[in-house]
Amino acid sequence: MVVKRLMLERNSKILIGGVLLLTYILGLFVPVTSDAGKYAAISRIIYETGDWINLSIHFEPYMQKPPLLFWITAPFYFLFGGPSEFAFKLPVLLYSIIAIYSTYKFAMLFYSREVAQLAALMLVCCEFYFLFHNDIHTDVILTANVIFAVWQGAAYFKNFKVVNLLLAGLGVGLAMISKGPIGIFVPFTAVIAHLIFSKKIKALFDYRILLGVTICLAVLSVGLIGLYNQFGWEGLKFFFWDNNAGRISGKIKGSDVDYFFYFHTTLYAFLPWGILFFISWFFEIKSFFKHANNELYSLGAIVFYWIIISVSHAQSPHYFMVLSPFMAVLSAKWMMRIFQEDKYRYMQRAVSVIQYVTTVFVWLLILVLCIYCFPATNFWFWLVLFSLLILYLIPQNQSKLQKLVRYSVISIIALNFSINAHLFPAVFKYQSVIPACDVFNKEADEGEMLNSYLSQHRELFFYAKSPGYFLYDSDDLNNCLLTQKNPWIYTNDEGIREIKESGSNFEVVRSFKHRSLSRFTPGFVNPKTRASRLKNMYLLKILSSD
Repeated sequence: MVVKRLMLERNSKILIGGVLLLTYILGLFVPVTSDAGKYAAISRIIYETGDWINLSIHFEPYMQKPPLLFWITAPFYFLFGGPSEFAFKLPVLLYSIIAIYSTYKFAMLFYSREVAQLAALMLVCCEFYFLFHNDIHTDVILTANVIFAVWQGAAYFKNFKVVNLLLAGLGVGLAMISKGPIGIFVPFTAVIAHLIFSKKIKALFDYRILLGVTICLAVLSVGLIGLYNQFGWEGLKFFFWDNNAGRISGKIKGSDVDYFFYFHTTLYAFLPWGILFFISWFFEIKSFFKHANNELYSLGAIVFYWIIISVSHAQSPHYFMVLSPFMAVLSAKWMMRIFQEDKYRYMQRAVSVIQYVTTVFVWLLILVLCIYCFPATNFWFWLVLFSLLILYLIPQNQSKLQKLVRYSVISIIALNFSINAHLFPAVFKYQSVIPACDVFNKEADEGEMLNSYLSQHRELFFYAKSPGYFLYDSDDLNNCLLTQKNPWIYTNDEGIREIKESGSNFEVVRSFKHRSLSRFTPGFVNPKTRASRLKNMYLLKILSSD
């Protein structure tokens, strides 16, 4: 009987691990759109032009993001024979191994092996990681570099080995050329908070710190060469100040401030551990006032950055992905304490109910989405999904903590397997940019270009074989009509009206019912109201007047 139970547990782990790996692999083939499509297009331009320093998109210099993401992904285009979703996403997924390993090693500096293993597992199995390895943002590699830098910095201030200091400087430099000054802000606040808490602030003024600073500046300078080449001092000012201050103030991007945006966003972005994180955060702050914390790196990283992004006018779920390793460490720490220390037994039932309710909700969501909203008919899809459900339901001889972790992990894997294997392929049928590019790639003659007018879909510049220009207004449109031979244009109702008024002779090659996938709304998800949430998009070819 014992042997059978051990075999069941072993086989269960193999199956769960296999589906987890399969889920991430399936995500590599999901199309890119929105910002991810833009980043993939920039890497494509590096691949085609060989210019690794001066970044550009649709024939315009690009300054919004530093170059590390593009430097990581472009080589894989060469490796796999050209641009593709797989070649773009694979290096980002591989780079994230740094984040998982660094989270584990950072936790090992202060906590037990069990806490470190659970923290790494929580990071791998949270919605942040599933979602943003599909919808690629610079925050993914920023997260890896930041937790690596904090791990090495914490190791240095614990053991004072110079190699850790040099690696910390490398991590901060890479973090800064991932997304800008946020790459130093989070590690700095984490380190300062811990050194003040542990009364070691004098260690920050040791001359050896200059070694780490030198490494950081060397890496940063390499990443800023292209920005300076194209934009001069204005480019550097944008990198160090305008981009960040502008997003906080709303000058560059943003709307009304929702001070609780990251509280309610955590509930799904850090699913299935969101509520557990808030419980852990509460206990961590409570322990701080009792001077009973093991470390303050995690709390310091979270609190200061959380305050800044909460008052910022530019708010988005991926903005606080950089905190996910620290959220995982705190959640793992307090989950272990709650279920292992007698003084927290009163919380066991509450945490158990929360996680059970969360996982049941996840399963109900899966069934509603895959049966009613976007019906799935593939036999193999349902076989894998029901295998996970059986593993979820079969009782095993485990502790309360092990059961909760198993339920949570199986549920979030099941949700994201459903998303990657079925739901994303289903919803991308309504993303008309890619099929429009497919038509253009088949029918356009040599030298003809596909332009985008009044359409913010930058993935066109990744999927079209001969991407043209982003036409911002009627002047750009008129210039395109005058300078290009038989230009193709992807546009909406307003765009086609303006082209008609210009007197141009054109052919509607294909019309589409379109939905932007950057945001899902109940009206689109509901099949009864979906049609009313679609808009018209057109693929036009301007005909020669000869």
